[in-house]
Amino acid sequence: MTGLPSLGLISHGTSSALGQSLIEALAEAVTDDLRARGLVDEVMLGHVDVQDPGVDEVIDRLPADRPAVLVPLLLSPGYHVHVDLAEALEGAGDRDIRLASTLGPDPRLARILAERLPRLRDDDEVVLAAAGSSDERANASCEEMGRLLADELGRAVSVGFLAGGGAPLKAIVEQNRQSGCRLVIANYLLAPGFFDDLARTLISEADSSAESAPASVSGSARDVGSDAEQGTVLASPLLAPGTDPVGPSVAHSAGPSVADLAAGSVADPTANRDENPAENPTGSPAAEPSAPTPAPRGTRAHAVPAELVDIVRDRLLEVL
Repeated sequence: MTGLPSLGLISHGTSSALGQSLIEALAEAVTDDLRARGLVDEVMLGHVDVQDPGVDEVIDRLPADRPAVLVPLLLSPGYHVHVDLAEALEGAGDRDIRLASTLGPDPRLARILAERLPRLRDDDEVVLAAAGSSDERANASCEEMGRLLADELGRAVSVGFLAGGGAPLKAIVEQNRQSGCRLVIANYLLAPGFFDDLARTLISEADSSAESAPASVSGSARDVGSDAEQGTVLASPLLAPGTDPVGPSVAHSAGPSVADLAAGSVADPTANRDENPAENPTGSPAAEPSAPTPAPRGTRAHAVPAELVDIVRDRLLEVL
């Protein structure tokens, strides 16, 4: 073995330009943090679906003379972990490729989710919205995340799924229309994309079907910034555009560019692709990055919650 371990950050992949840029921002922030700490030398962003490079290409392009770690930028361990990533590791032969755990469940994610929510009232119904999976292990992980969020909030939290097994979020939204309580939805998706759009469409359709109901028991789907007295409030995903509403965030210091990460061109210090859906959803010279610092508010297109970077770092260290 020569040099430090290399790292493959493996997202689901999305056709959403906004979702892509947010995942790339997370990858850049993680790269800055890990290289500043001297934990890895080469980092490459890849994807299990939708985008390139794929997992096999990431493995092929990472150095073969040192251990490589794949950290799934996925919230729960479903098909992509147990099939796609497992098969990619089998195909790597005798290379030292290690697979880390998914980002969730984790109490730090519960803190981000809680801070994404509006101020809660005693009669609010709180639901954790998750993508859902055909793999029950992923759904059980989301249920555990619901328990962690309940602990964080000190109140009951149910879990609704947009696909796969478990209680359908659609049914929860429709049942809530009969209660007259405000429905507050914690958005357990990593970034905007297919499932975030699906959640907003589902709520919008439920609102449309309730238009004839009294105003006191129906309302439009609203983002967290709205002070709606009734209706449904859908929070932002864990990664959201603009200023980070959850406090200190990791800055993009003098690390690799988004284009470099997408191309897999983050090299060593001397040189420099849910969310976890159930559906079908490195080499130019670079200066040594400075240590991560809190980002001044409003100065970056995308702020990355520091807790997410901490979780990725911990997943890496768990397998080294």
